[in-house]
Amino acid sequence: MISSPLHVRSFAKLNLALSVLGRRRDGYHDIQTIFQSIDLCDELEFQSSPKLEFCCANLPGVRNEENLVWKAATSLASALSESRGVSIKLRKRIPAGAGLGGGSSNAAATLMGLCRFWDVKLPDTRLFSLAAALGSDVPFFLSGGTALGVGRGEEIRPLPDLPVGHMVVIFPGVHVSTAEAYRSLNLGLTSSTEDHRIQRFCGQVMEGKDCLTGLFNDFELSILSAHPPILEAKRFLEERGAIASLLSGSGSSVFGFFSSEESAFAAARDALREAWRVFPAKTLSRAEYFLNMFG
Repeated sequence: MISSPLHVRSFAKLNLALSVLGRRRDGYHDIQTIFQSIDLCDELEFQSSPKLEFCCANLPGVRNEENLVWKAATSLASALSESRGVSIKLRKRIPAGAGLGGGSSNAAATLMGLCRFWDVKLPDTRLFSLAAALGSDVPFFLSGGTALGVGRGEEIRPLPDLPVGHMVVIFPGVHVSTAEAYRSLNLGLTSSTEDHRIQRFCGQVMEGKDCLTGLFNDFELSILSAHPPILEAKRFLEERGAIASLLSGSGSSVFGFFSSEESAFAAARDALREAWRVFPAKTLSRAEYFLNMFG
């Protein structure tokens, strides 16, 4: 066990492409999506303690036992043969309910951080099983970088790293429930297992071609029409020169890629809306993801 505090960064994600194939008989939906890590992050601190303790000062309205950090810690502790203790502090920066995977990232960072803090080695299959039980997006955050997610999103197939991309992410202060987003699609039972748009996107990534022209999200049309503040944020990015812009996940954050870091920062400086939270960010390769997570 590590005696000194362990600090772990918990990175956000974007969905560069998202296809909803249909509803499954178990009530979930089959999707295909391209996940991408970005450098916007929360921070976790692990310290020695005789028992499991957790606190998050800046996430009002969420009880500790409902937080995915607590669920991940108790899940891992239950999987080990001996009792373990730790005190965990979470500092949030990624907005909750924003389509950026903050809670799922926190869960995966907790699993990996505690394995290091407690000096335990679990088989990858066991760790992924624990992650998938916590949420559909959690397994992606065990690998990071660029990846294809299939099934409920929990089946992860790593892809080659994309060239570094600079962006602006806007959370417009509107919350969209995942259930509402899926209802807006009015889907029947799953009728296919592949989407040619995803196949084409993956092909461009594998060949090292520019794939920003292929960004799409099946939720975008219905979500933007139902929530004008989200549409306003997307139009802002386009008017400020974004090469490509998109809703992330089921919302409500939108992001826009810019040609340079300077142009991204300039757009971020102009994004003056009282309800908005604005984040200049960049993509992370898989190697950068892990280097910066524990660096």
